[in-house]
Amino acid sequence: MRIIGEIKNEAAARRFSDFLLARGLPNEVEPNEAGGWHVWVKSDDDLPAAAEWLAVFERDPADARFAQSEREAEAVRASEAAALAEYRKRVNDARRIFPSLGGYRFGPLTFLLMAVCVFVFLATKLGSDLAPVKAFWFSDYVHRGTIWERVTELPEVRAGEVWRLVTPIFIHMNVLHILFNLMWLADLGSMIEGRQSSSLLGWLVLGLAVGSNLVQYAVTGNPRFGGMSGVVYGLLGYMWIRAKFDPSCGLRLHRQVVVTSLVWFFFCFTGWLGPVANGCHAGGLVIGMGWGWLASRRRSD
Repeated sequence: MRIIGEIKNEAAARRFSDFLLARGLPNEVEPNEAGGWHVWVKSDDDLPAAAEWLAVFERDPADARFAQSEREAEAVRASEAAALAEYRKRVNDARRIFPSLGGYRFGPLTFLLMAVCVFVFLATKLGSDLAPVKAFWFSDYVHRGTIWERVTELPEVRAGEVWRLVTPIFIHMNVLHILFNLMWLADLGSMIEGRQSSSLLGWLVLGLAVGSNLVQYAVTGNPRFGGMSGVVYGLLGYMWIRAKFDPSCGLRLHRQVVVTSLVWFFFCFTGWLGPVANGCHAGGLVIGMGWGWLASRRRSD
């Protein structure tokens, strides 16, 4: 969804919303912190037409065309409600047939990523036997060289095992490790899939996985690290900065979520939690923030 503008008065905002809906432009209105009402258009394809109508409305809110759309909008809503009820009936019927497939509130890619993590976790006997995922580690040996040597030599990757740049994100060491990571992935991944796209989430996960894993290996030289937390911190950084500089992007993070995550980020550096892949956390967060800033700049240009 995209914000196309602000209308100061609630009644006027809802009247304009009805007008857009009656003309086949799905939208939402919601209050903002300044006391006005934001108008959101659900499809990017509808942005030009909706923006043109908003300009007309701002020039003359009393235009008769805007006052005559309430009934048409109600008819559209009734039709949508009927279609939604029919859809829910079909979903409920499917759940009765395939109960294990129903009830997921996250997107398909988010679910797939979580499923792979769970599968790997079970294959390693809840993280107690990591032998089955030997080929998932970033490397087979501890690198004692310089940071530059660690990130440029990568003998396994040079030999064709390029998946090692990504696959550490699927390895989790214990129940709490996987539980916290997947809870965050479910929330952040779902919002990106729902508000933007699955393909964007896929590119984000891929880029953040490679980047955060490289940082961790460059810092320590130890390939025995794993978990989705570098990606999770990257998604959080992306959403935080993207929403800050591009409020119309549809992504939102409550300030408390950002503060709590950053407090936890720094707490992990104390060592009180045992070995933590802080390089992954830091690399993912910085890359995600940079990605969010660049995406917001590209959108505004």
